[in-house]
Amino acid sequence: MNYNKQNIKWSSILILILFIQPIFSQELSTATLEKIYDGGKSFTTPLKQGQIESLKKANPPKDTWLYSKLEEYKNQLDSENIIYGEIVMPSADEKFYSYNLFAYDIKKEFYYFVAIVSFEITNSDAKMKTQYLFTEKKSLKDWWKRAFGFYESELIKKIPEKYLFKTCPPPPFKD
Repeated sequence: MNYNKQNIKWSSILILILFIQPIFSQELSTATLEKIYDGGKSFTTPLKQGQIESLKKANPPKDTWLYSKLEEYKNQLDSENIIYGEIVMPSADEKFYSYNLFAYDIKKEFYYFVAIVSFEITNSDAKMKTQYLFTEKKSLKDWWKRAFGFYESELIKKIPEKYLFKTCPPPPFKD
C-alpha cells in the first residue's frame, strides 16, 4: 500500500513537471518579439532623433542620466562617428524582455546613452512596463555587464539575429 502511494505521488509530480515545463521554457513567438521590437523602437525613436526637450525638467534617479549628456548627443547627432545598436534581451526573470537602444561614439569610445524599454510577457502578449535611460558610467557599466552576460550565454540563441546587435557592444570602460 505504501509503495502504491509513493508511486502515485512521484507519478503525479512527474506529470505536473511535464505539463508545466513547456509553459516556462517556451520560446517567444515571432509576433511577440516583433511587438517588443516595434514598441521599443517607437518609444526610443524621438530620443534617437534628438528630441530631448521633454526630459529637461525630469528628475532622474542618481547615477542614471544627465540632461547635459543628452544635449552633447543632440549636438553630435549628424556625426558619422555615432553607431546605434538595438538588442532584444530577456531579463533574469524570463517573463520580462527588454528592447535596448544605444548610441556609441566609435571615435571618442563612449556611450552617449542607452535607452531600455522593458516588457512583461503574458502568454503571447508583451506589455510595456518600464523605461530606463543611462548616460552615466555606473549605470552604463551595470547595463553592459548584463549585455555581456547575455552575449556569452546560451540565451542569445533564443533571439533571432534581426533583434540583436551583431556583436557584444563595447564596454563603457577601459580596464
